[in-house]
Amino acid sequence: MKRKIVSLLVIMSMVLTLMPVSAFATQWTDESTIRNDWYYLRSMNNYLNITADGKAELRKLSENEAFYVESKGGSQFTLKMKDGRYLGLEDSRKDGTRVKAVKDPYIWLIHWEATNFNKDKSDIFSLRPPEAPQLVVNASGQKNADGTNVILWTYKGLDAPNHAEFRFIKASSEPDTSGESWSVYTENNLYGYKDAKGNVVIKAQFDRAEKFSQGIAKVYDKYKGACAYINTSGKLITPFKYYPAASSHIVYDGLVKVAIEGEEVVKAIMNGDGVVGAGSENGVTMVMMRSGKQIKPDDKYGFIDTTGKEVIPLKFDEAMSFQDGMAAVYQYQGRADGYTYNKIGYIDKTGKQVIPYKYGGENMYNNLMLCYKDGLTCFVEYLGAKGFSKGLVLYAPVGVMDKAGKAIIPGNKDRIYPSSDVGFQWADGIITNTYTTEVNKSGVPTKGGGYSWTFAEIYDYSGKLIKKLDGYRVAVPLGGGYTLAKHQLNQGQIITYLDTQAYECYWTVFDRYGNIVVDFAAKNDYYVLGGRADGYGYGYANGYVYFAGESYKVADMPAPVKPAPAQPEPAKPAGPSGSGDTTAKPTATKFMLNDKEVNLPAYNINSNNFVKLRDVAALLKTRFDVRWEDGKAKLYNHALYTRVGGELAEIGKDSKSATLSTTDFVWAATAAPVTGLTAYTIGGNNYIKLRDIAKLFDFDVDWRDGKAWIEPDVSPYTED
Repeated sequence: MKRKIVSLLVIMSMVLTLMPVSAFATQWTDESTIRNDWYYLRSMNNYLNITADGKAELRKLSENEAFYVESKGGSQFTLKMKDGRYLGLEDSRKDGTRVKAVKDPYIWLIHWEATNFNKDKSDIFSLRPPEAPQLVVNASGQKNADGTNVILWTYKGLDAPNHAEFRFIKASSEPDTSGESWSVYTENNLYGYKDAKGNVVIKAQFDRAEKFSQGIAKVYDKYKGACAYINTSGKLITPFKYYPAASSHIVYDGLVKVAIEGEEVVKAIMNGDGVVGAGSENGVTMVMMRSGKQIKPDDKYGFIDTTGKEVIPLKFDEAMSFQDGMAAVYQYQGRADGYTYNKIGYIDKTGKQVIPYKYGGENMYNNLMLCYKDGLTCFVEYLGAKGFSKGLVLYAPVGVMDKAGKAIIPGNKDRIYPSSDVGFQWADGIITNTYTTEVNKSGVPTKGGGYSWTFAEIYDYSGKLIKKLDGYRVAVPLGGGYTLAKHQLNQGQIITYLDTQAYECYWTVFDRYGNIVVDFAAKNDYYVLGGRADGYGYGYANGYVYFAGESYKVADMPAPVKPAPAQPEPAKPAGPSGSGDTTAKPTATKFMLNDKEVNLPAYNINSNNFVKLRDVAALLKTRFDVRWEDGKAKLYNHALYTRVGGELAEIGKDSKSATLSTTDFVWAATAAPVTGLTAYTIGGNNYIKLRDIAKLFDFDVDWRDGKAWIEPDVSPYTED
């Protein structure tokens, strides 16, 4: 939608591009091209392995090193080994640096080599350190002999040479129950699905089909003009009735946004009619049916779960997908100057409206700015019909609020945000604010000054102002508690950059407290935040901040301090004569793993389900391992489970005495004690509260329909 700044004059045309050039962005790997799973990495017909002294090399062995590849957002991934170490770097970032096994998680940028729709490279990737993206992981000397060193070497092109290409071969033989590794194929103009090996798993039978997301996929019926959802067996789990353009194909927080064009349209479809498109009758938009009938649309939005059940009724005039456990919902208010306007509120995953309809702004900004992240979202003050004038959308005050709807940074009517790509952004405890306001000719904020200029500032997550960035006109969080900002005054030397005149500038990095840690960097580079022909990005990883193709070693910032909620004193387990013993009763709870019922022996202690750690590890297979070493129970996160026998054995129907466990649980990678576990010894085995296990290994356990749903592929751990 076209937007204009009302009554403000722009002092001059500035070069400021914030979004990455799509030609480069589409080549970087994301969660849809590499799923979190175990892989072997093959290059030059040999496999990446680790020597006894921890160095990476190519070897042709009968048993190769498997890496758990886990997305950390965007194109960033870690590669973890079975022993808890990570593939990473320790030495300086330069030509010849050896890739090694390291103790702490190391972030890699992974580039997808399947450019120009080259299907032969659909599983081939290259790895680069984000802090030195001109370097690529490769086989030394372009060799493929056993023992070839795996090193870094300069290669500035985005498409890597063949000795830097690694084929990611799935290490686990377990079938993909989510379908996310499947691809869509066509046959006779119909769509179906093939697995990662190219085998047909769902024959071509749909008029259109989307990729699977957490076990369900959106498919389309051309005659009905509607979409439906299927499971991985190809069975319809919903009827064809949903509005394709408004219904999502991705599961967020365990739910999928769906929409209909109104109950009357759905009724017509279910009775054999179909949607042809949209038309107009007396200036009113109508849904055109195959029968010739015209129906006035009444769009309604709601949510289904991964079984296809409508768990949040379709009653909202519009809705956005869930993010961070919250979804924006809209309530139609009216039309003005040719625009529809709504009030916006928020619901939680139960469908409860936790923030009432009182915000606006959907006509002004990219709706993604209204999504929650890290417990925060932007809000836009509601102007209603007054938010439009002579065909223009007027800018309303914008602020930041928490999940309770409390404004931690209030809106300011004198500040506007002429692009949805700037304004408030946040990460790792830092909020940056880039805003435009009216100034006089000297650049001093002045109402009626006749000019406009952009300013920046830094806040923490409580809304406390850390620093006003005088002289800076844009700021973004890099991560790790650092902020990148561009210094540019509205006066001084004017240079010509790519045939555009602009004032000179330079870039600065601030720490969490507003102190400068990097200054006068990337002078007169106006494409640091995107649009660079070399494809370099910006951010924080592995102890470095990086931008404009350069990196700077910085100190680890302390985590942001958040007030901890008061914790009640733990109750002493009940038992005879205060012995500390309690009674454990076999539970009648039914357990679901994703969408299938599973056998998980469990005891009920103080109204909580307690299970064996090994039983859960055996069910999840690749989430974690448990090993008894040195008299301690060592936990390996993201490791293949090693069976020892006796997993998931029946526990009988009799109650037993439970005593608080004295076992030492430690993390294998660090030897640090595991905290947050409530464990009892029952019949010589350790039983741990299921929710404690879920929290440790970051998967969700949800209670619904009278069952406990264990959902490692649906959602991270939540307290609900």
